[in-house]
Amino acid sequence: MDDGERHPNHNIEVGDIVRESTLIIPPDREPWIGMVVYVEKMVYELHSHLGPFEDLIAIHWFRVGYVESLPASVIRLVQKAKENS
Repeated sequence: MDDGERHPNHNIEVGDIVRESTLIIPPDREPWIGMVVYVEKMVYELHSHLGPFEDLIAIHWFRVGYVESLPASVIRLVQKAKENS
């Protein structure tokens, strides 16, 4: 497991290119790559109504052609849509 697998990306934004964490994919396939189409900040509950909360990320997966919403902790940044100046 690489360092990116242990530390979830924060500040993922619409237009960024992302991939699935290897922690959630079946062992017989490669991680999917997609583009972030929607981010809902701090709404996904991990363990209880008291938090911690994380962002819900909607990704259009290129290979399968559909949109899936996942918690930010299982998404890895591949490339930012734009550089911050």
